[in-house]
Amino acid sequence: MKLSRRAALAAPLLATPALAQTPWPNRPIRILVGFPAGGTTDLLGRIAGQILTEELGQPVVIENRPGAGSNIAAQAVLRSPADGYTLMLGSPGTNAINAHLYSNAGYDPLTDFLPISQIAEVPNMMAAHPSLGVRDVAGLIALAKQRRLSYGETSIGGSTHLSAEMFRLMAGIEATHVPYRGSAPMMVDLLPGRIDFGFDNLPTIINHVRSGALVAIGVTSARRSPGAPDIAAIAETLPGYEVTAWFGLVAPRGTPAEAITRANAALRSGLAKPEVVSRLRELGATPLPGTPAEYQARNVAEHARLGELIRRLGIKAD
Repeated sequence: MKLSRRAALAAPLLATPALAQTPWPNRPIRILVGFPAGGTTDLLGRIAGQILTEELGQPVVIENRPGAGSNIAAQAVLRSPADGYTLMLGSPGTNAINAHLYSNAGYDPLTDFLPISQIAEVPNMMAAHPSLGVRDVAGLIALAKQRRLSYGETSIGGSTHLSAEMFRLMAGIEATHVPYRGSAPMMVDLLPGRIDFGFDNLPTIINHVRSGALVAIGVTSARRSPGAPDIAAIAETLPGYEVTAWFGLVAPRGTPAEAITRANAALRSGLAKPEVVSRLRELGATPLPGTPAEYQARNVAEHARLGELIRRLGIKAD
């Protein structure tokens, strides 16, 4: 059967979009994590990867790129094609803190990345060695005013460091600051009592508390954490105290809207499943599925709030 001249000319134009548009995703996805394996950021990145694998039907590879407070991972994401196949597990450092902490982080967190969805919020925990003989915030403050104590945190300028410094300021105490590059190095000194107390993300310190190796003094969220409801919030003793870590998935600017929309829908669906909620609760994390706009609003607000705190404390990473 012959086509008319007009139909013959129109046929390629009608067929081209169908051939050119391949639904996202049609190959494996990478999620870059700016910290070593085993920490909170890594754990949440792997949960996000599992959700995307199950919801989208494509393998998700977690790639750890630690260094410079996660700046190395962030810069690597921005050098990758903005096609939806390279994403990043955003943390307080990448989303809000590093822009104030480093003279040149190599990116603008509010304009160089597109938010996909928050995943979870995690409080930090202040825990002490049992030999210190204190079990609550008031007791630790009282002891710190009698003699000089030492404290550790797991990331210079990160949420654990800010948690520690805000506590020191609001409690009106002086103490010896011992910085560490991660949870594992701090535990080498905190578990045997070489430092008196320390701050770490709740998911990575809670097992030491449950085992009795450490004593929980308080969590850094405004209220008690659903993941550890028996542990008091520091704010119960120091009203207004609050520093938490929030995590979510981001993509480089220019990523197609279809990828953002589908990834958001996948995360929201997965984070609503009882087994995922239970897993996050076990880690001491609170699921936070939501829209990209809600995630960005959190980033903007914390970028301003934590930036002011960093300036007040005079913290610099370089």
